[in-house]
Parts: sequence; structure tokens; C-alpha cells
Amino acid sequence: MSKKKQPPCNFNSEVYWGSMAYNARLLQSYKSLFYMMAVSRFEWVGLPKTVDPLFLERQLLFEGRATIARPVKGRKKGFWYSAKCVQQSELGVYDYPKRWIAYNRDQLRFKVTRKNGVWIYDNVMRYPILDALDLCARELVDIQKTKQVNRFYQKVPYILVAPDDMDISANNFMSSVMGGEPATIANRYIKEMEPYNLGLQVPFIGSELTAAEQNVMNRAYTILGIANITFKSERMIEDEVRSMSEPTTMLALSALNERRRAAEYLNTVFGMHVDVVWRADNISENYNTLGNIEKSARILSGQSKGLAEVMGNE
Repeated sequence: MSKKKQPPCNFNSEVYWGSMAYNARLLQSYKSLFYMMAVSRFEWVGLPKTVDPLFLERQLLFEGRATIARPVKGRKKGFWYSAKCVQQSELGVYDYPKRWIAYNRDQLRFKVTRKNGVWIYDNVMRYPILDALDLCARELVDIQKTKQVNRFYQKVPYILVAPDDMDISANNFMSSVMGGEPATIANRYIKEMEPYNLGLQVPFIGSELTAAEQNVMNRAYTILGIANITFKSERMIEDEVRSMSEPTTMLALSALNERRRAAEYLNTVFGMHVDVVWRADNISENYNTLGNIEKSARILSGQSKGLAEVMGNE
């Protein structure tokens, strides 16, 4: 039997031969991607400095509820916090609790009512969207694995048949082939292990799988309320694009309106000036716009070195 050792199951090694670990990492990478987008969708404007909006969004994503509240006694009295929450009373007329406990790390734990805080749900259905995002992540893993298998059979369109006592040698041989390196096995029973071309003739379906992958990504974007267009080979008319964007807008408003309800309560009851908007990188856009205006002004006034060089060349 061959003494060649199987490549180590190490994600950072040159040859990675560990399907379970790879699948787990692949799934976690897709989940992390969706979670990062989820907590980055909204911009809370005008919150007290002691309220962490990122922590607030993480709790809304993972637990479906959170609170913004301030203790009425103790050393943290008067400071506003974004916190986890647990119900401590029956629900009110519209299914919001009358009393709850706010808690975080660093021994932060205090009682809350509508007089010193607000209860916030993640969306109008009051249920976390994690399950929907996780299903999309699993679909993407399945598509990615299908891609790998499909590509593999374009490179190696045969099946290796070996006796039971040569299982390790056969696995070593195939792991080398999968890693793209030359592979040889030498022993006196080599005649008993042969590759058989079974005429699999597996077609390459890269385009179809890419379309499927993009459509699952778009499904996740829709769940998150992020604008997208379903992947289609042919061009779509304007009415099709508009009708397909409406569900995305409704889902975005499902989460946005719940946050705005909480902001309105803080403003009305506690005299704050809080608002919630869909996040956009206006800072970079404004910076680039002002920078372009300054560059244009320098060029028009002849102060730009690039202008002098251009005029000199003329």
C-alpha cells in the first residue's frame, strides 16, 4: 500500500481537502455577509451619545426586539442606553409590553416602563428575519458546491475504482488531482486500481448556476429591502422593473417604519430630535463633489500644474 500521506485538513494549506470544514466556513461566510448588510441599512440621527446604534441594530437583527431607555435610579441614572430587553408584564392594547427589563453587560440592568424608555421591534411582523437570511445562505452553499462538482467533472471525467484495502491510496490520489498537482501511486497491486471513463459527459452549466446564484442573492437583498433586479438574460421593460422593485420597497418600509415609530415616541414623550433614514454614504459623496469643484476652479484660474503642462504641449 502506498505510504503517501493525505494532505492536511488545514484551510490555509496549499491543498485543502476537508469538505465538512469547508462547507461550514462557506456557510458562515454567506451568513456574515448578510448580517453585515442587515445591521448597516439604517442611520439613526440625533440619538444621545450614550446610545450605540450599531449595538441596537445587532439586537434587532438577532433577537427581533431591543429598547432605548434610561435608568431612574442608581449610578447610571439619567443616561440613555440601547439595550437588550425582556418582557415583564402583559401586553398592551396593540401588543407592546407595559413593563420590561433592560440589560447589557457591565452590570447594566434596570426596570423600564413607557415613562423611561421605548420598546422597539425589528419589523412589522415582530419576528427576526434571521431564518430567511440563513435559508438564502444555505441555498448559496448548495449552488457553490454544485459549481465545484460541475467544474471537477470538466477536469476529471472519470471515476477511480479500487479494492477496499486501497481506499487510502485512492483518496490520496484524488486529493492530489483535486489540488491540481501531479499524482502517482506505486505498489505491486497497481493493476487492481484503474480509472474508468464511464462516458459521464457532464455538461458545463456555469452560466445557469451563476444566474441561480445571483437570483438567490437578489432574494436576500429583497428580504433586507435593498434594491435589486432579478437576473434575466433578456432585457426588461420599465414597468417590469418598477413592479419588481415594489416588494423590496415594502420590506424596507416594514423595518424602517418600526424604527421611526420608536423615534417618534422618543421625540414626543422625551423631547428628543431623533430620526431614522436609509443609510447612504453622503459624506464621501459630498467630499468628492467639493473636491471636484475645487479642482475645476484651480484649472479655470490657471493654477493647476496639469493645465500649464497641457498648454505648454500645445
